[in-house]
Amino acid sequence: MILPVISSVLGIIAFNANFYPLIFLALVPLFLFFLREDNFWKLIIGAVLFRLIFAFGTVYFVLDPFLYGLSILIFIGLPISVYLVKKFLPDYAVYFLLPVLWVFWDYLESQYTLLPMTIVVFGNALANSPFLGLARYGGVIGLAVFTAIVNIIFTIAVDFRKNRFHFIFWIAAAAFFLVIGFVSAKILIQKNAEDYALKNRIARISLMSAPDEKNSFENAFSIFVLPENTDLFIMPEDLYPHDIKNYQEAINTYAEIAKNSKVALSVATTRFDQPAGGGNMYKSSLVFSKNGEIEDIYDKVNLTITSEYWPFDNWRPFYFDFYLKQLTNLEEKNRAIFDSKYQYQKGKESLLEVGGFSFASLICIEAHYPFYVKKLVDLGADFISHNSNNKWVKQGIGQYLRLTNNLRKIEAVWLNKPVLVNGIMDYVGVILPDGSSDLREVGNQPVIFETEVRY
Repeated sequence: MILPVISSVLGIIAFNANFYPLIFLALVPLFLFFLREDNFWKLIIGAVLFRLIFAFGTVYFVLDPFLYGLSILIFIGLPISVYLVKKFLPDYAVYFLLPVLWVFWDYLESQYTLLPMTIVVFGNALANSPFLGLARYGGVIGLAVFTAIVNIIFTIAVDFRKNRFHFIFWIAAAAFFLVIGFVSAKILIQKNAEDYALKNRIARISLMSAPDEKNSFENAFSIFVLPENTDLFIMPEDLYPHDIKNYQEAINTYAEIAKNSKVALSVATTRFDQPAGGGNMYKSSLVFSKNGEIEDIYDKVNLTITSEYWPFDNWRPFYFDFYLKQLTNLEEKNRAIFDSKYQYQKGKESLLEVGGFSFASLICIEAHYPFYVKKLVDLGADFISHNSNNKWVKQGIGQYLRLTNNLRKIEAVWLNKPVLVNGIMDYVGVILPDGSSDLREVGNQPVIFETEVRY
């Protein structure tokens, strides 16, 4: 069982130390374990051990036994698949299928766990590497395929190390594959940069991010100075404190801001589809015109588990009852898991339009669903906005944001669109399609960032 543990440790170092070369070797011990172990239950135990250690070491900002348990239930499909391949197919088949099975089950685990874990898909470790350009083919999953192939080649080299010729051949094959990937990535990044430079229309965007503090909204207006030619001002998700009882007060306040600043405004907040709090409740990105009128609405599609939806009716894990008793902040209690009246409704795929451009307005965890982001871009988005409120991250916010920025960069390159970043407890800035970025940290005061986006 030592091999899965070694793999998990190597993966943790690759992600946490931002040491991308290690990601090309991190799976080798795990793959060797799968190749050498024939016992069904040992295969499962080894895979579970790997996943638990790796998760605790990388996504330690989410420590929930229920979510971890569901994640593991999905991931054990990997050792079961390996067992079946070894039992019913020729011996050589496992070498070809192991990287495929790894990517398949890693993707399913990342997307269908109740809280997405795309930021620790192995391809995400290549966001700050010379191989980033390969994201043009499949995004973070395409990069995951590349890492899996390199790992299996090194695995074969180790497995055949007693034969000097075979060992040298497979090491050379891995080196050749890496060189081809390196050169291809450079060409693809350059092509993205050239395509972006040819776009001749410009949208002038102002973004705001704010720290997690009660007076963030009031402090925001001490720096509220926008250029006269601003086309759109994007404020952080839920900057104005509100509940389902005063949600309209928040909307009215945003409308006044747009009217007074004479700038189109986009912000994510709570809304109901009928007056006076009736009807369905949505987490929505609203676009206000310069006159303060709502011009367009996007309703969040991928809702956040526990806070915005809870699919298990009145049942919840027992430890949430203990957690509820410890809460003193009413805002923390106003969650779907504790009260069904805080259950949001799922929206539909759509873009927001302002003037002559349209954009995908991702709210919070929606950026962690890459193929959903691609669907929005395929609708005709000129750029992507990721507006997030990260107050739910109680520890490890730096780790969470670093991994999320990696995913944002990969999506910008993959989809060949600029990604705008802002929110509560988040960076503020822009990532361009060639992977270059200008992201700024937010200290104790709100920050406004101004940029021009080509489309």
